[in-house]
Amino acid sequence: MYSFDKPMTIHEAPQFNIKSIAIIGAGPSGIASLYDLSRSKKDGTSLFGVTDISKNEEAGEMAFDEIVAFERNATVGGVWSKSAFGKNNKDPDLPLEVSNHNDDKQDQLVDTIRPDVIYKKFEIDQKLEDKLNSSSLEKPVSIPFDDKLKTYFQHQWRSSAAYEGLFTNVTNRYMRFSFHEKTDELKEVNTKYKYLPNLQFASDVGEYLEDAVKTNNLSKYIRFNTNVERVRKLDGKWEVVVSFVSEVDGVNYLNWYKQYFDAVIVGNGKTLPVVPYIKGLKEYSSNHKVKLAKSIQDPRFIKESNKILFIGASVSSIDLIQYCFPRDIDNPSVFISRRTPKAHLDWLTTAGYSKGIINKPTITKFENDEVHFADGTVEKGFDTVIIACGYHMYYPFLETQNHQWFEYTFSTDDPSLALVGNTYAGFFFNRVESQAAALSSVWSNNSKLPSKAEQLAIIENKPPLFTGNIKQYFIDPLMKYALKGRPHPFAVNPDKSDHVFHMVEGSLTIQGLFYKIRNGEVDPFNIT
Repeated sequence: MYSFDKPMTIHEAPQFNIKSIAIIGAGPSGIASLYDLSRSKKDGTSLFGVTDISKNEEAGEMAFDEIVAFERNATVGGVWSKSAFGKNNKDPDLPLEVSNHNDDKQDQLVDTIRPDVIYKKFEIDQKLEDKLNSSSLEKPVSIPFDDKLKTYFQHQWRSSAAYEGLFTNVTNRYMRFSFHEKTDELKEVNTKYKYLPNLQFASDVGEYLEDAVKTNNLSKYIRFNTNVERVRKLDGKWEVVVSFVSEVDGVNYLNWYKQYFDAVIVGNGKTLPVVPYIKGLKEYSSNHKVKLAKSIQDPRFIKESNKILFIGASVSSIDLIQYCFPRDIDNPSVFISRRTPKAHLDWLTTAGYSKGIINKPTITKFENDEVHFADGTVEKGFDTVIIACGYHMYYPFLETQNHQWFEYTFSTDDPSLALVGNTYAGFFFNRVESQAAALSSVWSNNSKLPSKAEQLAIIENKPPLFTGNIKQYFIDPLMKYALKGRPHPFAVNPDKSDHVFHMVEGSLTIQGLFYKIRNGEVDPFNIT
């Protein structure tokens, strides 16, 4: 097994000539990538901590000539983007295709609709392809919106899954980048909300991310309202095709152009909902309120539902179930349909089986007003059905989804393609900046990767994402590559050293609040 303590081997390591980099997404992953890449100097050092690097750029000291982040929303933040969550969520209640394509095969009822069916890609026909060859940001190819384009646009799941009132489940000290720690404000943030000690609301996180971008002058690298449509390698360069919407004389146009880069970072996160194949769902949804958790703007309607069914029993479902209460827990009217007896975290399992909630197995079919379950039982009279089955790791702009990622970051087939974020390990902000720190150094040839064979061996021996010490297994190995002057994310704030305790502390806070809400001690719409 690979030891993280021994020096990195350098034989057969690729040498790069990377001067231009495209970043897909300007959420936490994209912001972290922008920061470290923009602070990378040719001499192998990092300008970590320097907010204004304009003089260094003018002097030609920086390792990369062009860095562009493509963000499809109007503001930074990803899931925390104020222009994309809550009342600004424009995603549909359900995908266009919700019915089981093969209803007679009962053994397929736990399958899910393929992500490439849920996500509606714009077609690049030959006519558009030819025009793209002479396109640019300044001279895009413009196509008027027709009904098909409008429908497909809506079903690209551009909004955030955060709803009004959503609060974090990770303690505040780990919702901070090391380059924007603001430790002097942390005590105030930790005590801001009575029932959320050490936690905060989605809106707070969005404001923090906007401040991090503004303070460090990162906006100049970001092209907003721009969606990446296709990424492919051609003649040693990455061709990136993007689109954006404009309006001229009351007519909406979809504008296209392409640009070439030496490297690409995939940092768009998980935005495509998992939707199960269930017989009769399409017909049932025409007469009942059926909604994806991804599409919820405000959860107040949940409280108003007399009888409600949640499909899925993990984080999204348990978070939303809180808004059902308080209600009569001796006569339960809240149901969970679960595929497995246990969730990935013990407290989620305990909460899901708590008094006032009825657990059911998977659903075999919807029929008229009835919901049929795999154990033969039938329930009817649901006001609301919420599908909360998680999210696909899906990249609609890539030609293939079957990449292996060394240290969850570098593509083993072509390490000029990288993934930042989009794993299920915790300490997200600090983890993604460790990925960015490694990319900055490796792509500027100041540190080297192991051979592909060694990378694959290390991947094979990696522990599952939900086990082990995240700092030791997922952050430390990447920081071994970092540029000189780039500190470990946990070193900037020594309070993060006891991260295992803090992780437990956050879980206890969330779990305790769940029961207070369920018991009627706290109003879920007024927990400040």
